[in-house]
Amino acid sequence: MRITLKLFATLEKYLPTGRSAHNEAVVEVPEGASVADVLRRFGVPREEVHLVLVDGRFVQADALENVRLEEGQALAVWPPVAGG
Repeated sequence: MRITLKLFATLEKYLPTGRSAHNEAVVEVPEGASVADVLRRFGVPREEVHLVLVDGRFVQADALENVRLEEGQALAVWPPVAGG
């Protein structure tokens, strides 16, 4: 199935080549893949994941294995950020 994977800031480097925008790519993942499955598939280290949204809805860190993605959904991931 196809989803849109959006990786922000330092996580952008884990996106595949040939993407349509600088921080997102439409990717093929197995039917019923979890958020955690997708992150593993693209090599995104769990310790670098801070904020996760699926179609704009927050996903708790302890639910990444349980939240299953569906065709056409958008998975957006941000690393921890600091600023002043």
